[in-house]
Amino acid sequence: MTNQSPLEPRIIGKSSVGTDTLLAWDVVIGHPSKATLLVHRDFFVSAGATVGDRCILRSGTVVYEDVTLGNNVQTGHHVVIREEASVGDDCVFGNGTEIQIGAKFGRNVRLQACVMVSEGASFGNDIFVGQGVVFTAGRVMTGALQAAGRLSGEQAALLEGRCWEGASVIVEDDVRIGANSVILAGVRLGKGSVIAAGAVVSNDVPPGMLAAGNPARILKRVVPLDGNVHG
Repeated sequence: MTNQSPLEPRIIGKSSVGTDTLLAWDVVIGHPSKATLLVHRDFFVSAGATVGDRCILRSGTVVYEDVTLGNNVQTGHHVVIREEASVGDDCVFGNGTEIQIGAKFGRNVRLQACVMVSEGASFGNDIFVGQGVVFTAGRVMTGALQAAGRLSGEQAALLEGRCWEGASVIVEDDVRIGANSVILAGVRLGKGSVIAAGAVVSNDVPPGMLAAGNPARILKRVVPLDGNVHG
């Protein structure tokens, strides 16, 4: 077990931190995964994480093992990035945001405060996500029954069907998502689409279209901000 000053970032295992990166005093890099903790029972056993150059990780940020952060990544306060996530260059994650296991981000993905990104979600480039948006990894909510042994993984997969095939949610390039929306598992948001604030999206949204409401419906084609027609 390694003893570190409580006033220094905790860089655990084989973690690496790039040039000119700023870490607040209580940032954790390389936090062990749930699986590692169950095996080793030690918070200082970790495969480590990789943090790029010129990043700024603010107080309360926790980066788990097997995470890769690109260059110029910023986090607000109390951001959690779980194991096997991959974050591209120039991404910014707001206060209280949580990135679940295996989520993948391209470059310049901007998440406002308190966004919940589901396990295995896939994001492209140049994406904006408003405050309080939730992406889900399933629709049937089987976790507690599986943990209690009342439902097997195979049974849960059958119930979820296509929602457990591939990435939990796919967000293509140039998508904009309004505050407090919910994007359910199995959904693909097409390139340049816009999701209105408070929408609950249970079906795919075609490229360049606006979706709004609960349940969300396709309303019209979006006028692209860059003048280029999408789709």
